Amino acid sequence: MAHCRLNAAYSGAVLRAGGLPLILPVAEEPAALDQYVAAVDGVLFGGGTDIDPARYGQSRHAKTIVLAARLEAFVMALFEQVDACACLPAMGICLGCQVFNVGRGGTLHQHIPDVRRVARVRHGRHSGAAARTRPTHGVRIEPGSRLAGVLGDRQHIDVNSSHHQAVDRVGHGLVVSATSTDGVIEAVEDPSRPFFLAVQWHPENLAEEPPHLALFAALVKAAADSRDGSRPMRARQLEP
Repeated sequence: MAHCRLNAAYSGAVLRAGGLPLILPVAEEPAALDQYVAAVDGVLFGGGTDIDPARYGQSRHAKTIVLAARLEAFVMALFEQVDACACLPAMGICLGCQVFNVGRGGTLHQHIPDVRRVARVRHGRHSGAAARTRPTHGVRIEPGSRLAGVLGDRQHIDVNSSHHQAVDRVGHGLVVSATSTDGVIEAVEDPSRPFFLAVQWHPENLAEEPPHLALFAALVKAAADSRDGSRPMRARQLEP
């Protein structure tokens, strides 16, 4: 039996930031996607397993665990709709960052341990529940980027890490706004959009720390600014 599930940390972070989270189920009908996009003021694409590498012209790595086909089709179609609406704020987290990149025609490293790097940072899942809620490595923020502005012009932030894939060739219109010390891309953004930003780490699990909560606060503010204030402000999360 299929289930609609969401890690409560996503909705909790949006609520903490002053937003109203709405969770939308998988829908295959294009009209439903149109209505979803029309009904929300901001979009948050959350984490999950892996995008089928056939979408970016690669064979599947032995470590790649693809999303259910129906869910992947929905998420990618939804991203296309959101991307076509230039005034709609959007943020991606972990898988969401990869959705942004593949949705814009980019590619992924399917298994980071196979990538030659200048240093070694452990990006994969760390054992124990506490590992999800504590930083495990540092990230360099590009000066002048939107991400830097959201984080109060920081040039460094300590992040958690729970992924084995990452952005490789950057998608059309996106720029890199953060990297880890081993060169792995940790954030991308579209500077031509009011708010179109994706990070590879999991700020929802660090939302008690002001820099990480600031990401959700920025999404909520952008969502509010995208409307005239005459209707309740909403934001939405998606998670397998």
